[in-house]
Amino acid sequence: MTDTPTGAPAPSIIERVQNIILKPQSEWDRIDGEQANVQQLYTGYALPLIAIAAVCGFIGMSVFGVSGFGISYRVPMVTGVVSAIIQIVMGLVGIYVLALITNALAPNFGSQQNMGQAHKLAVYGSTASFLAGVFAIFPPLAMLGILGLYSLVLLYLGLPRLMKTPEDKRIGYFATIIIASIVLWIVIGVIVGAVQGAVGGNPMGRMGGFSMNQNAPVISAESTAPQGEVTLPGGGTLDIGELEKMGQAMANGDTAQTADPALLAQRLPASLPGGFALETSSNGAAMGVANAEAVYANGGARITLTVTDMGAMGAMAAIAGAANVQQNSTSADGYSRTQTVNGRVVTEEVNGDSAKYGVVGRGVAIMADGAGGASIDQVRAAVNAINIEQLERDFGA
Repeated sequence: MTDTPTGAPAPSIIERVQNIILKPQSEWDRIDGEQANVQQLYTGYALPLIAIAAVCGFIGMSVFGVSGFGISYRVPMVTGVVSAIIQIVMGLVGIYVLALITNALAPNFGSQQNMGQAHKLAVYGSTASFLAGVFAIFPPLAMLGILGLYSLVLLYLGLPRLMKTPEDKRIGYFATIIIASIVLWIVIGVIVGAVQGAVGGNPMGRMGGFSMNQNAPVISAESTAPQGEVTLPGGGTLDIGELEKMGQAMANGDTAQTADPALLAQRLPASLPGGFALETSSNGAAMGVANAEAVYANGGARITLTVTDMGAMGAMAAIAGAANVQQNSTSADGYSRTQTVNGRVVTEEVNGDSAKYGVVGRGVAIMADGAGGASIDQVRAAVNAINIEQLERDFGA
């Protein structure tokens, strides 16, 4: 499959990742002129990035473990390794099928069928979801996997360049690919969950930056929406205009730099409402992400408060403002809720005597994890003790 023009040699994987994230429009133009070497796309680009995400997930679940109720649970090493292998294999399968779907749909939207171009679009367009998988290395940051949604921006920008999609057909084509992709990931999630369950692993696998949850929302789309919006569950929308603005901002180099974690640590309060006193604190930076964390105690109850600067990844966070996502679920022991408030993604979860609350803002995030009886109100108050608007101004995108 080498039916695309032959141009200059493809850049290194690091250069390609940086360019497709930070300068997507010009990079798609460059990709359009490259020869479509499908084997190299998968083995030289997709496989390493998917493997990194899988390894990060393995480290997060089997090395650091998941804390709650005052204890820490670690997925057994063998189970973790098996799960990582499954995620790698199914990740590659998912990208391949996405390329097939994109190519098959092309004639319906006035686009050119070209498997080489479709593979390039699927592989490079998924870069953000691959990168977002690194957050799984530290479970408290796993919620930042939502930043993988920036891949939607990449796909939207890539369609007219690689598949030669007419402008008046782009929204419909893009929306249909989203629907097909969500269905694809749900099916993969069911398969991964079944296999992981058989080996005793966590049935909620993670592929790149997309959560493999069987209860994931199904996206519906109106290709003729007058405002260029894709309708999401609960009445939310994905604003195509916002995606276009984001792409333009990235093309202009409007990106953020990673903060000094010591400066982030200064934003952690000396105490929290409800009588929680500071117990320990730490800070650090890795893979372009800086964070500071503190643990507060009040008797047997504890709250872990984390402040994160997403650095260059912060540009992805803007996708949260474009997607007014609403999702709710309940169980016998509690509930979980995700919503968008003032352009920020807000999540909260109650499970027995543990509670979590987090806000992903413009390039920054604040998360609180309560255990030992810390209530959702106390955990929410911990997050609100930090002025996120000021944090965005000082550190955000």
